[in-house]
Amino acid sequence: MERQFAMRLVRRVFRAFACVSASLVIALVSAPLAHAQQVAYAASLGAELDSATQAAVSREIANARERGIPVEPLVAKVREGRLKRAPSSRIRTAVEKLAERLNLARAALGVESSSDEVIAGADALATGADAASLRTLRAATTRPIAAPIGTFAQLIASGVDQRKALDMVVTLLRRNAAPAQVLALGNLVEVDVASGLLPEESASFRFRGIEGSLGLGDKVEISAPVAGPPFTAATGRPPAAPPPAKRRP
Repeated sequence: MERQFAMRLVRRVFRAFACVSASLVIALVSAPLAHAQQVAYAASLGAELDSATQAAVSREIANARERGIPVEPLVAKVREGRLKRAPSSRIRTAVEKLAERLNLARAALGVESSSDEVIAGADALATGADAASLRTLRAATTRPIAAPIGTFAQLIASGVDQRKALDMVVTLLRRNAAPAQVLALGNLVEVDVASGLLPEESASFRFRGIEGSLGLGDKVEISAPVAGPPFTAATGRPPAAPPPAKRRP
């Protein structure tokens, strides 16, 4: 009895192992195909889209993948549209326009650009930047420029003139500013503008502060000066410097 039980147990284990092995072989053989299909599948999974829109979105994602363009933003755009219950036609248009921006950003930044750089470039184009500005940023440094492109887009979105924003970011790159310093420029200006300050004056003031810190330990003063805020609400200008201390006779 014990021997028969043991034999049945061995056969069960063997069958289980055989099933797992077969599944593993199938997974290995079909991995390339699954990898190529998973993005389109993720975009259409559970989507409340008509068949024509679903086919168009899947085709757009497949074409982007063939061109070497990051497809994650396209999938995210589909999901965003579903969450917002946007019409199928609007989702399709949004995906097509995003694919165009990604393609244009990659062409401007070069085929060797990273996915992060291409995605940041597409975001910058969405704020109103042009491809020439992206090429200028690429030529300004040999370092990764995803963060500088993000700062450039952030400045434009805050209301800073594109040419002025470009000059500021390029200057920081050419002076080997640290990524944290470049990012600080966009963040500080965004906070200032949200507080009601003028974009151009905020950008100029913050840029001078960061530029002046280069070579001095590469530290950026993130918070406002202790003596008061960087701008006054009434004039939108930096506060006057305190008068010098009087010397005793």
